[in-house]
Formats: sequence, structure tokens, C-alpha cells
Amino acid sequence: MKNASICFSEAQQAWSLWNQVPYATRYELMLAAANTLPLSNLKVPLEFHHKYCAELLSEPVLMPGPTGETNELYTAGRGVSLIIADSRVDVPVSKAFYAQLCVSLMAGNCVVLCVQDSDLAEQVLELIECLALPVGVLSLVEYDQYVQLLQSDVRITTVLGDDAFVKQVNRNLAQKSGAIAPLIAEVELAKMPVAQDPKLALRYITERTRTINITAVGGNATLLELGSAEY
Repeated sequence: MKNASICFSEAQQAWSLWNQVPYATRYELMLAAANTLPLSNLKVPLEFHHKYCAELLSEPVLMPGPTGETNELYTAGRGVSLIIADSRVDVPVSKAFYAQLCVSLMAGNCVVLCVQDSDLAEQVLELIECLALPVGVLSLVEYDQYVQLLQSDVRITTVLGDDAFVKQVNRNLAQKSGAIAPLIAEVELAKMPVAQDPKLALRYITERTRTINITAVGGNATLLELGSAEY
């Protein structure tokens, strides 16, 4: 496995390009990998969240342009996403872990994973190899390096583990300088209340607007006629 600082640097560099990949392409890549391996604990949450992510992330929303301009509301990934799974997260209860991984990638984030269970880590390595994504989009580092990554400019942190571990990670995030990274916590690995949230994707994205105005001043096309009389 690569060093955490190298993986984080690669993820930062890859994010701008991965974020521009259409949602449908990101989903198809994940689905192909889930069918190839196959991983039921990956495919089930992938198909569940695809129903909602496709609606939330796939197409820009047109907003009224009172002066004639075109306004679009669209989504973008936050940047580098860190997902940490402690020893409680093993293969039998990995569905919650894969749900967070799927949604984070489909939302346009580059993901760095820290997985403590060795069997799950091996499974994740197989998934990374099968996906064959550009360097930096999805990577796995040694579990103990999560502390170093928390001090990096990660834009969202997801923790799967017990309450004490979640609190520890939250304290580390509170003490760091720079941008505040939102924390997603899943402690009920059997019930998965967070992983089964249909709106989970909203935690992994930011909303942006795009305005296009190629008409006259103020956007009113009729103003173009002023001063255009033939002499």
C-alpha cells in the first residue's frame, strides 16, 4: 500500500477530472465491478442508492431567469473523502461500508479508505483492481494512517465503528485548522440508519449555480432592438 500522504496528494490531483465524469459513467463503472467480482454487499446498496442519486445528481436543474439569462443548479463532489472502518466492520457487516463508498464515488469525490479488518481490506483491494479507475480516485492505505489523513485537507470524513471511536475522530477534526470537514458516523452496523438514508448523497456534495447571459444588458433580448433602426 502507498503512503497516506502520497495517496492524498494523488486524490487531490485526480479530483477535478473525476468530478467532471458524468454520473451515469461513474455508476456504470461501479455496477460492472459489482457484477464481476461479485459482491452482494456492494451491489445491494449500490442499486438502492442509484435510484435516488440518479435523480439528485445526474441532471442540472433549470431555474427561472427573470431577466432572460439561463440559470442552472448542479452538484459537485466535495473533494477528497476519507472513509474509516474500525475492527467492528468486517465482511459480514460490510454493507454499510460499501454504501458510503458507493455514494461518495458516485457523488464525484475521490476516496481514501482506512480499513482495519484484514479480510475486508483484501476485498477492497480486489475491488480497486477491478474498477481500474484513474490513479488517485480510489485508494486504500494502512489503517493506522487515518490520524495523518485527518490532518490533511480532507473535505468529508466518514467513520464506521463504535461511539468511542467516532468521538475520538470528531475531536481530531475539531482541533485541526483550515476548512471544517463534515463528519458522517455509522455506529449501528446492523440497522444501518445512515447507510439506508435515501438522501445520503446530499452529504457528499455541494450545490453550485451556473449562469449564462448572452443577451442584452439585463438579459432582456428585446433591448437588442434599440438603436438597430436602418438608416
